[in-house]
Amino acid sequence: DSTKSVVNNGEDSFRSVQDLVRDAKPSEKEGLLDVKVFYPESFDRILLDPPCSALGLRPKLQVDVKSVKELEKHASYQQLLVKQAIALLKPGGILTYSTCTFHSKENEGMVAHLLQCYGDLMELIPLDTRYGGPGLPGLLTREQCEAVRYFDPSNTSQDTMGFFLAKFRKKNRN
Repeated sequence: DSTKSVVNNGEDSFRSVQDLVRDAKPSEKEGLLDVKVFYPESFDRILLDPPCSALGLRPKLQVDVKSVKELEKHASYQQLLVKQAIALLKPGGILTYSTCTFHSKENEGMVAHLLQCYGDLMELIPLDTRYGGPGLPGLLTREQCEAVRYFDPSNTSQDTMGFFLAKFRKKNRN
């Protein structure tokens, strides 16, 4: 369960990420390593691509979401993963957040949540790319919308599926 991936205080003496991965046993699922936990502030960079509603995939022949309430459960789960990622990120480290959906609560809403709840720890930094467009208005300021990238599947000039990117830096302690 990735929502509980940070070692609790008082557990074991510190071991590096490399040691934790090296000592992990293969899981029964797809031969992946079964790494249970990591130590706080042990990663320089994290790419968080959490489970999402996948509304940006095309062709989307089947929509698994049966209600708005069910759709919004994705954002709640993503909030738990964001919390873990922030705990695992070193000061000065970079968190890149991405989804394959165009659902604003999972995209711009998650950026707003992260800045509101963790603004003392994290800062939104602009993505340096000409691809995609700004985030959707409504949940973020104009400057914040310009800092993120939204890829619209209906934009025929880009010929892309729908997805979203945002980049954050964990602030150094003063």
